[in-house]
Amino acid sequence: MKRVIVAEDDFVISKLYQIHFKRNGIHGSFFNTGAGVIQSARHEKPDLVILDFELPDLRGPEVMRELRQIEGCENVPVIFVTGRATPEVVENLRKDGASEVFGKPFSPLHLIHLINTLTAPKDA
Repeated sequence: MKRVIVAEDDFVISKLYQIHFKRNGIHGSFFNTGAGVIQSARHEKPDLVILDFELPDLRGPEVMRELRQIEGCENVPVIFVTGRATPEVVENLRKDGASEVFGKPFSPLHLIHLINTLTAPKDA
């Protein structure tokens, strides 16, 4: 089962993730802060991380930089979901190592497809 850590401070969007993850056999750990994601990643090596750009305590790019310092998370795919998906923000996030950037609102089906693609075994 794929393990995905999610940082999302919007309750409704977090519930949307949970519904679609359950339907698609994805184990999700959900946090509304960046610190929660970082702490979880130290104990539960995720297959993928989804970050909101702005969280109550840290910005998503800061969380991604911290993740890259955790043993076993150096290359974990990171997807950003943000209401601030301007071309400049998208370009900067990708330059910093984001695997993908989605604007809000987004297609849950497209997100699930991307999760499956990014977490597929490399030799498949």
